[in-house]
Amino acid sequence: MKLHHQPMTRSSRVRWLLAELDVPHEVAHVDVFMGEGRKPEYRQLNPHGYVPALEVDGQVILESSAICLFLADRHLDKGLAPAHDSPLRAKYYQWMVYVPATCDPAVEAIMFHTRFLPEEKRLPALVESSKKKWRICERVLAEGLGDKPWILGDAFSAADVVVASSLGWARFADVLGEDPKLRSYLERACMRPGFTAGHSG
Repeated sequence: MKLHHQPMTRSSRVRWLLAELDVPHEVAHVDVFMGEGRKPEYRQLNPHGYVPALEVDGQVILESSAICLFLADRHLDKGLAPAHDSPLRAKYYQWMVYVPATCDPAVEAIMFHTRFLPEEKRLPALVESSKKKWRICERVLAEGLGDKPWILGDAFSAADVVVASSLGWARFADVLGEDPKLRSYLERACMRPGFTAGHSG
């Protein structure tokens, strides 16, 4: 199993989950910030030139949440995904899709247009609309969390890897709100040994 990875990208959530699962794997660094993702040999794995890409069993899997869903189910005995007949399965799917489909694009737009792009290419109007979208995301996540320690209840799961990673990006982008439940949740997630191992580079 080989993970094509660049720190400070969505592939970090896959590294985190692999650490939580304690699955042996190889890491191949792809410096997408320096254009390595555009090399023809890498585009054979991911035509978009992005990370992550996971090589396993003779196939390539793209998209961080899809990879996390695959890995958690492949190692269902590790307890990081609800059983297939669990009533928690529906919410598990919801969070695994909601974050990359709705939360990540909002935070990504904010980061690009406040930090990464040159001043002349930044769009303040896009930043403001994305901040509004992110505030709705926070409300949805806070309501989903409720008074539970983890997004599905008492047990940490792959959904927490995905949700907490998006909250971490929001904190990095200086748009994480002051909701104490979300902040405590993020701190709990960041204290896990798997988080440290997954973000070690």
